[in-house]
Amino acid sequence: MKNPLAPGLPFLLLLVGLSLNIGCSSTNHSVSSCQDMDWYEAGRRDGSQGATAERLTEYRKSCASNFQADWETVYMNGRNAGLVEYCESRNGYELGRMGISYFYVCPAVVESDFLSFYRKGQKARDLEVENNKLNVKIDELAQKLVATNDQFYQRQIASELSQLKRTRALKEKELEKITSSN
Repeated sequence: MKNPLAPGLPFLLLLVGLSLNIGCSSTNHSVSSCQDMDWYEAGRRDGSQGATAERLTEYRKSCASNFQADWETVYMNGRNAGLVEYCESRNGYELGRMGISYFYVCPAVVESDFLSFYRKGQKARDLEVENNKLNVKIDELAQKLVATNDQFYQRQIASELSQLKRTRALKEKELEKITSSN
């Protein structure tokens, strides 16, 4: 009797071998991959993602003795081009709003604008989180209000509910002010 798994076994072994090869090659560059690498594009990509210059150190270690000094210059030129894109104030706002960390990679001439917008984005995010928490509390109190027959307790809940709604309205107004200026 033939093993029903045997025909697919060579294919499975090939897939396992390829995945192991890909896993190993992503952590250590060979001589040819370091030489064939587009160092400008690698730098541009890293810069546009806000990566620190430490990324170059990782590449240098990965390529080991095969690393050539002129690659650093090409990489840094690309990284600087990528930072122009990354350090735009609009991007700073979006990064702050998404809660993505900033590692102080922008050049001094644009960093203050970038940080200003980044902090606005963080403030907008904080306000959204606070409003979501307020909405949950408002919903909980509204359910309690409907569930109780005690008039004294109903007045307490209604008063607290009214205060939470005022607070939420103020935060929404502040959020609208931030988002309309971007």
